[in-house]
Amino acid sequence: MSPSVTLPSTFDDVAAAVRRARSQGLDLTVRCGGYCTAIDASGLVIDLSRNLNSVTIDAENKLAYVQGGCRFSQVEREATKFGLAVPAGTVSDIGVGGLTTGGGYGWLSGEHGLTLDSLVSATVVLANGDIVQANATEHSDLFWGIRGGGSNFGIVVEFVFKLHPQRSEVYTTTLTYAPSLLPIVIQQINRWTRKQTPNEAGRLIFSTDSQGKPAVVFIGFKNSDAEEGEAAFKGFVELGPLENVSGMSPYEKLNTMLDSYNVPGHRLHWTLHLERLDLKPFKKALEAYTNLLTEHPEAASSYVSFEFHHTDKIASVPTEATAFAHRAPVCNALVTTQWEKAAFTAVAQAATRELADTIAKAASTDLATNIGYPNYADGVAGKNKTDTYSRLAFGANYERLQEVKKMYDPEGVFSKWFAIQPAA
Repeated sequence: MSPSVTLPSTFDDVAAAVRRARSQGLDLTVRCGGYCTAIDASGLVIDLSRNLNSVTIDAENKLAYVQGGCRFSQVEREATKFGLAVPAGTVSDIGVGGLTTGGGYGWLSGEHGLTLDSLVSATVVLANGDIVQANATEHSDLFWGIRGGGSNFGIVVEFVFKLHPQRSEVYTTTLTYAPSLLPIVIQQINRWTRKQTPNEAGRLIFSTDSQGKPAVVFIGFKNSDAEEGEAAFKGFVELGPLENVSGMSPYEKLNTMLDSYNVPGHRLHWTLHLERLDLKPFKKALEAYTNLLTEHPEAASSYVSFEFHHTDKIASVPTEATAFAHRAPVCNALVTTQWEKAAFTAVAQAATRELADTIAKAASTDLATNIGYPNYADGVAGKNKTDTYSRLAFGANYERLQEVKKMYDPEGVFSKWFAIQPAA
């Protein structure tokens, strides 16, 4: 049976919808910005994206008031008018709610940390329909939990972010290489990461070129002028890319660089952490990706990517300071399978897991315990019959999260993403 969808216009509307779902025994699902892969929904869907999507900038105090249905492209558009920004992922249509409550890696993370590290307050609708403020002094335990604990405690209808000064233009480079050059590209990535500065980030992507053949793409970013940017990525240019698209770009366009990789239709992410940048996992990933394209033309728009953030700022926050448990200096590896027809879904799911498993084995790790960055972990985030994956997602913070769950949602009303079992 198709779910009923409600489009609240006020925070009180959201609270009323939660109470209605509870009183009628309806399964409850929340849609915020609407970026992530759709999950199975029944009962009642509360869709914030239609009407609760305003952004207000307090330039004097460097704060952004962002409603829960927004995407970060809206935040960037408004904040850049005042020369300000908040770390905001790597694609323009990412939703504010999911990114923030689940972590928030982005191009600016090297300078400002995760998105959740810039959160100063939130308005939350709880499972009983109450509306509360969560910050360092009010409901501080809830504030701790929503910074990394995802959607487990309530519906965040408004976020308040600390904004950071941001230059109007930044340097970017997109370099496309023949697959045969992968070994020297990995060598150069290792050289670059050893001297990488906080205002630099990069991404390696295995995708297809205009002829549908596998290609190796490196995307670099430096929050600087052209001279400094060119110097930072000179070594990559000297490798002899087939294509070189480099130069200054308006900051608000930064998060559109990867938009073309994400196409309409069905999408599944599978992720893991890489602790070292050895060639073998990358080589095996490219081989497996090439095989995927050959065996399953339906998945031609799929890609594999690896993120290279300067992690000192992220790691400087103690693991116990927020619910986010993955602050170690690692590389986020991401397999993204995309397809059009629903009939291919089962095959796509198996192929995605197989490709990710190939990378894991080459890196001497195990997908059973290495679930990577939780915001990318579509493959396991909804497997909530037990809390096995939730314990992996939240690590050392899980027991405290269980206590917070007991306080704010003891009956498990919010249980779609790495569901937390309340403490006994």
